[in-house]
Amino acid sequence: MQTRLTLSVVTLVVLSGAAQAQVADRSGLFFEDYRGTGSSDVAIDPSGVVHAAYVHYEPTAEGAAAVYASCAGEAGACATSGPWSLVELMPAAHDVQVAVTPEGQPRLLIVTDSVGQPGGLDYSYAECDDACSVAANWRISLIATSWDAMGMAFATDTMPQRSFVLDAQGHPRFIYSDRNYSIEPDHYGTFYMSCDTGCTDPGNWTETDLARHSDYDTEIFDAPALALTADGRPRVVARVFALPGPGEEEGKEGLYYLACESNCTETPSWTRTWMIDAGGGTYPSPTWDLQIDGQGRPRVAFFAGDGMEQEDLSHSLIYLWCDEADCLADSAWNGSVIANESIGEGASLALDAEGRPRMAFLNASSELGYAWCDEACETPDGVWDAVFVEGQSDLTGVRPTALPFTCDGELWNGLAPQLTLLPDGAPMVTYDLTVQGRCLYHEEGRPEDEIDYSFHEIWHGARMVAFPAP
Repeated sequence: MQTRLTLSVVTLVVLSGAAQAQVADRSGLFFEDYRGTGSSDVAIDPSGVVHAAYVHYEPTAEGAAAVYASCAGEAGACATSGPWSLVELMPAAHDVQVAVTPEGQPRLLIVTDSVGQPGGLDYSYAECDDACSVAANWRISLIATSWDAMGMAFATDTMPQRSFVLDAQGHPRFIYSDRNYSIEPDHYGTFYMSCDTGCTDPGNWTETDLARHSDYDTEIFDAPALALTADGRPRVVARVFALPGPGEEEGKEGLYYLACESNCTETPSWTRTWMIDAGGGTYPSPTWDLQIDGQGRPRVAFFAGDGMEQEDLSHSLIYLWCDEADCLADSAWNGSVIANESIGEGASLALDAEGRPRMAFLNASSELGYAWCDEACETPDGVWDAVFVEGQSDLTGVRPTALPFTCDGELWNGLAPQLTLLPDGAPMVTYDLTVQGRCLYHEEGRPEDEIDYSFHEIWHGARMVAFPAP
């Protein structure tokens, strides 16, 4: 079923360090600023303890460990390294996501180089109940393995990962894709993984395929964002390179919403609807996030890629919502364009205690911004506002980067923001930053005044920043 999405345009937000009001008071730190880090994620437990996770951004031969970090202080205190406790958990890590149980116990999904499948990826579940700065107190188990036969994992180290959540009882769920024709039997599809007891035992996990298949072909799900209703019903938003469904002559690529109401370990229980085309491109990249409000209604932050069918939507930040009982029905979804001009990449969505939307995202210069709505947010009359959080001019003095002597300039780029809200509603964001150096070259035999240059990544770091709610 194809959804006829209704879009409105609200006040456009223009965010740049020079033109937009900046948050007046912020605190932050780079995790282990003396080395490369990345794939940062953050969660806040009910008591206000900050739980973070990231990887050492380095060749796997040098370690590339997944790291869990926690800070029990106020947001301002957590802006220094002193209150943090760190523990390395697994080597050869690519990505890590963190969530916490209602009791404040951390749970991680860690993606590493595969031990048993050369060229593949292992998905491991990690849990700790007490004294979690001690590695021995963590229980870690391999749950799934994938092999990326079609390049589905391209650029995942620069894209936000939003595929791991816990339900209200602390039971883990995640989504991963596989396209492995090198094993018997072949294993291909996109899988919803769920466990309700003894989750360090791989045998207690259930794998449910969400993808359609045609002979040996399968759909590709790009960057699925997973969320649960308060009673544990799963919802997913992903760009799907779709195969035809019943009664369809061809599949339609785009942003899809998937839902299951009961018996969610059975594939036929899952239904879907096409929402909007996603666009394409890698800089800036189309991205999306999904949250569910207290009444079980889905909200989506969507940054449209290049080449949208409606041309003026390309590189726009769009807030989507459904307030209908059936979000798979025609015309159930509506949306507002809240920013354009390449503002909004990586948008991460959170809902405050009253269900009002907040977003952290990157502006056109890949610097961090924050937007919020307090009034009529799910109507064409929504009132949105925004602030600039921080950018290159703020950070070069915080973490100076030594450039090679052949490089004459640097460029800071933010990546993959992940937003959470403190108990008082104040935002906390983790995101990655890269420092690119403009490096000069002279080829032997060419005139002395013919100089070539190329940008190279000099450093990659994970950062946490917090500020009062505007």
